[in-house]
Amino acid sequence: MYWERYIDRRNPRRIEPLDKPIDTYIMLDTETTGLHPEEGATLIEIGALFVQPGNENSRPKFEQLIDPQHPLTEFITGLTGITDRMLQGMPTAGAAMMRFHQWIDHVWPAGEPLTIIAHNAQFDVSFLDVAERVYDPTSPVFDCKWACTKEMSWELNPQKRHHRVADLIVDYHIGDVEEHRALSDAIQEQMLYQALCAEATRRGKWNERED
Repeated sequence: MYWERYIDRRNPRRIEPLDKPIDTYIMLDTETTGLHPEEGATLIEIGALFVQPGNENSRPKFEQLIDPQHPLTEFITGLTGITDRMLQGMPTAGAAMMRFHQWIDHVWPAGEPLTIIAHNAQFDVSFLDVAERVYDPTSPVFDCKWACTKEMSWELNPQKRHHRVADLIVDYHIGDVEEHRALSDAIQEQMLYQALCAEATRRGKWNERED
């Protein structure tokens, strides 16, 4: 399948999205200065919410702007609405990751492996990896398992032309606009994951994919 070109199934942190529904996880979204951290693109915002059974009405949330220490491009400001002025005085990557870890330590069940869900999760986690190495040079990567809602959408509906958040939130009647702000997007992506889980259940898709 087309999507197979973009997924490394051997990645030890990757969770098969249709193995089983995940009920305890951190839904994550990031905003960045570009697409490729290996070319110097960096985080400018992390948004996350902690999801577990029974916390539907009081989910802990994390939202942090990050100073990339260089001016944003007009494209990124136009896309996200984040300006250089908004980032002045915000923590840099290492300090932002320290705050993110503190939040995770507060909300995540002690001793349980951290599970992240995101749309195009490999992208978001790759930026966390780079920021993690700034925060703790002894850590090669951000320690987590991750599942990808974009991959899940592709596997459920390979005939769809687009699997972007902007398209899927309309398809599943979640919203009309993707704001490109990390926390608001994470909230929409949480609703999207629930819609995809409902579709997978309705169509009997759990544990049916071939390796």
